[in-house]
Amino acid sequence: MTSIPYDPSLALGQVVDVKKIENLMAIAQAQQPLDLAQEKLDNVLQTSYRLKMIYLEMKSMKVPLDSLNKFKREMDKLDDDVVTAAVQYGETARKVYQRVEDLLNKQGQKTISSSIESPMDYQRSGVTNFPLAYDSLELDVQYFRNEVEEETSDQSASASKTHSTSSSKKKKKFLFIPQSTTKTETERHGSAHNTAMEQSKHHNVEGTIVITAKATHKNANVISPFILDPIKAVTAWNYTHPDDLIEVDPENIMKAALADYNVDPKKRKTLDLLSSCTKASSFVGYIHLLKQEKDSYSHSVASKIDAVKKNVQKEGWYAIETSGFSNSTSTSSTSTNINSDSYIQNHANLVCEGVIPSIVLNDISSTVQKMAPDPKKIMGQQASIADASNEGVNSSAEAGKEGGKKGAQFMTLNSEYITNSVQNLGSYQNDNNKVIDSNSMMAAFEDFVAKVKVGDCGVPTNFFIKQLTKNEIAKVYIRKFYPSGMITVTDKRSGMLGISSEDQ
Repeated sequence: MTSIPYDPSLALGQVVDVKKIENLMAIAQAQQPLDLAQEKLDNVLQTSYRLKMIYLEMKSMKVPLDSLNKFKREMDKLDDDVVTAAVQYGETARKVYQRVEDLLNKQGQKTISSSIESPMDYQRSGVTNFPLAYDSLELDVQYFRNEVEEETSDQSASASKTHSTSSSKKKKKFLFIPQSTTKTETERHGSAHNTAMEQSKHHNVEGTIVITAKATHKNANVISPFILDPIKAVTAWNYTHPDDLIEVDPENIMKAALADYNVDPKKRKTLDLLSSCTKASSFVGYIHLLKQEKDSYSHSVASKIDAVKKNVQKEGWYAIETSGFSNSTSTSSTSTNINSDSYIQNHANLVCEGVIPSIVLNDISSTVQKMAPDPKKIMGQQASIADASNEGVNSSAEAGKEGGKKGAQFMTLNSEYITNSVQNLGSYQNDNNKVIDSNSMMAAFEDFVAKVKVGDCGVPTNFFIKQLTKNEIAKVYIRKFYPSGMITVTDKRSGMLGISSEDQ
């Protein structure tokens, strides 16, 4: 459905250029194929939906299979008609839009215009509403919304072990490691443990709504009574027809009053006034909103067990026997990071003719997350890290004390994680943005319908033109300024100066 062609220069009671009305009619004529194609598509779609409902009812009624299959074949044929109508609508739309664009380019702009003042006497004339037409509403709504939220998590642990010599597999019989043992050799005899946990969260909201509506109003604006101001009427005529002026002296004004009687009415020059009109309103709105939020969390721990053993053995065997765990900050590392993105795309387009609806802006929140995990989640992740590290521990000297050591190691590792990460975490960052979304569109449409029902709105769609001829304007002037005839010099002078007996 297209918008109503409208020219704001066509004001009620004003002198109008009939060519402007012809331009609007040309645009409406160009848009007609698209309106007919959409009407055809709507009708075939509605019929298809109805048949599908009837098919379901027939199945529930246990209609014989032969009859049901015959009905379904007709439904399939109608589906082909839907596709054909849709393709035809698309082809017609492309041609119509190009045709309308060409017409608008030829006609020029319609925003700013100028014309001679209306010959109507505003104080004595009046505008009334009269039910000459009918109320109607044509509506088409297409709405699509898709909201997806996806959360995933992945946890992995790896353990690698290298042995340089066979003597390293033997149990240590000494209390302290010999001082000749180098750092490189110790690291080669150990094992490295890496535990990583990754979490990702995706929240996508996409919504599109298209509303097209056209309403006609029963009340027409009619200028009644329509009373002319003689001086303004003569001025408007002379401005519009400079080659056929009206002279207000007694001799020429009498000739003008009798001039058109013998002229073919189709060939008479006229002064065209928009005296009344029926009105309509249209609502064409489009909204597309896309919101994407993506958050990715990553937690990783690398614990070098052999480096831990080396440092602990240097400090003394007593720390091991008592399930101690010394200097974990130098032998274990924990890293946490987050990537958070928020993306909003909003496109709104609204064309209303005859009604200015209320536009309501709504808040949409965009969230960029910072490091702010729940302490319970931290403990759960650390427990997973500790469990993942159990397999990699391989030490013959402290095999009997493994349970105690792992508990101490877990507590120390958790303490380090909190110290290095949690203390540096921030809070969530929320931004509220004003946008025109689907709720705004529906609120605007509700306001449009409410104002249409009142009926005091609309743009002219049917024009009633009052055509004033030269002799009609001359008669109005004579009745006003020569009420007693043209006998005395005073009467002639007063009439030529535009002074009536009421003004004297």
